Amino acid sequence: MIALLTALLFASAIQDVTADDNNHCPSGWTFSSNTSLCYIQSPQYLTYAEADPFCQSIGGSQVFVFTLRELTWLTDFTKSSFAQPWLATTRNTTTGSWYNSDKTSPSTSFWTTGEPSLNGDCATFKGMGASGIQATPCYSIQPALCRQMPALCPTQTNYGGLSTRSGTITSPGYPVQYYNNLNCLYTITSPVNTYITLLFSPYMLEDFFDYIDVYDGPNSSYPYLGTTDDWWYIRDDFESSSNVVSFIFHTDSIITDKGWLLTWNSKSNTPPISQSGQNGSFTSPNYPNNYDPNTEQLYYITAPTGFQVNVTITDFVTELNYDVLEVYNSSYVSSYNLVANLSGLAVAPWSWVSPSKYVTMRFRSDYMIQKKGFNIVWFIQ
Repeated sequence: MIALLTALLFASAIQDVTADDNNHCPSGWTFSSNTSLCYIQSPQYLTYAEADPFCQSIGGSQVFVFTLRELTWLTDFTKSSFAQPWLATTRNTTTGSWYNSDKTSPSTSFWTTGEPSLNGDCATFKGMGASGIQATPCYSIQPALCRQMPALCPTQTNYGGLSTRSGTITSPGYPVQYYNNLNCLYTITSPVNTYITLLFSPYMLEDFFDYIDVYDGPNSSYPYLGTTDDWWYIRDDFESSSNVVSFIFHTDSIITDKGWLLTWNSKSNTPPISQSGQNGSFTSPNYPNNYDPNTEQLYYITAPTGFQVNVTITDFVTELNYDVLEVYNSSYVSSYNLVANLSGLAVAPWSWVSPSKYVTMRFRSDYMIQKKGFNIVWFIQ
């Protein structure tokens, strides 16, 4: 009879303990989308004093009911159990008050009908019928009910790289739903001599309680750049001062939404070079010595109204296909006005006359091979 009872108890406990398909929880634990926590019920019966040590021994802690959402989840999780599991909730026998293990008091709405009674000074969870907390004698033998934080933050936390200029990152679960209880750190690195712009769009989070803090460096010990939600307004864009930026995604324990999509880009920290008048000259950075890796340099020419600009390249040596000088017949960078992409060893001599008074050039190099670059002279006509 005892063996049969033990087998029934084990089968009952195992029935609701299923593997987590998303690998949020360890094997044997069950993930709750209500609370974003992992749960397990022990297959063996334990005294109340043994329940929390058991939970700690498997990497968790004993459960107490902390929200209505968790009560709903525990009702479904335990309703087919043969016996009611212990909760980390006890009565102070001196004052008669009930406390959870974190010293908070359980909500009166979390108790089952007619409770708390004088039936015991420890608590179990009743999943069948009128669910809720029930006073139980501490000497009873019941299953343990454990929970632990899941692995909800992404395993990849470092993005970009010294040769990467842009990218996208999404919140865990996007665009369906992110999780509660998150504290996820993300770090982005871009090429040297660049800074990073961040744009969180779409951005759909619980107001104020779920938010993103941004830092001007690889972690939160660096200067604070701001938060996405400070009660007054939602801020979705940020800008670093260097080629490394980080942010932490915080969520609380109750309400979630679809999350966010981050688009980041690196931009050159080098000021543009502008010239106007009747003539002038440009060179690549460090010319005639090798330019730097990951260079992005803008050049602007503005001639007097009614004149055109004659651009002549007298010397040109760059890494073919990877280090490129772009020439535009406009006052800004626009693919519509692109005249030439110049790279390699066979460019110079090269001349071109602009159709208007404006010329824009942009030189970009990658991180691999550097050459001496170029020399350019210009005059109006």
